[in-house]
Amino acid sequence: MTMKWERRKKSLITAPEGAPGPLPVDFVRLVEETLTQGLEEGLAAIREIHPESGFHAGGAIYGNEILLAITLTHGTSQISATTVFGSADYDPNAEKPALMEILSACLDAAGSVFQHYLDPAFPERIAQIADQSLGALEEAPFQWSPLKSENHPKIEVHVKIDKSNPVLDALTEDWLRKNDPNYREDSVKNKDQSHQEAEDFLEERLDAIQGRKGGKGGSTPPGLH
Repeated sequence: MTMKWERRKKSLITAPEGAPGPLPVDFVRLVEETLTQGLEEGLAAIREIHPESGFHAGGAIYGNEILLAITLTHGTSQISATTVFGSADYDPNAEKPALMEILSACLDAAGSVFQHYLDPAFPERIAQIADQSLGALEEAPFQWSPLKSENHPKIEVHVKIDKSNPVLDALTEDWLRKNDPNYREDSVKNKDQSHQEAEDFLEERLDAIQGRKGGKGGSTPPGLH
């Protein structure tokens, strides 16, 4: 299932981009295992409040950005969750930094945010992140904020935290897709609308090119009819 993530980098043009690519499955699994093991004591402490707490990772690869989303959920019966996003610029045509280097930097940065709030030496921070209110978090990056990765100092990562629950959103969407015929019809309509918008955009750009090249008595180049 493809999630619609809130991106840091937004295109300045209205041209529809290609579909984002998923993060490597092995990397997603590694993120969840690394945080579960590395923050074991803090996770145990928060499980005293929410017994089913655990980490879930997701995200996407765009044409100009890598987005990693790590969610601390408290079970499917709990709406509340905390999600930390890590975002970094990405150029698929550049040799360096490589994809896995950028992903690693995003993990370092986003993981350091969870490390701050799940430090067993500061039980008040654990209480803050366990709270359903976003306002309970102190010193939190509520807007995209640059955060250096110690292991990848040359890669600039931006982090952001909120109380969204992508895991529950995905489960809800999956249930609606399987059980609500109206939802399926709406999804088809939305896809058709997006396709039409893409065609309209390309047609407008083609008209603009024809106008520039064929204006002032000039002729339109062959193939642009």
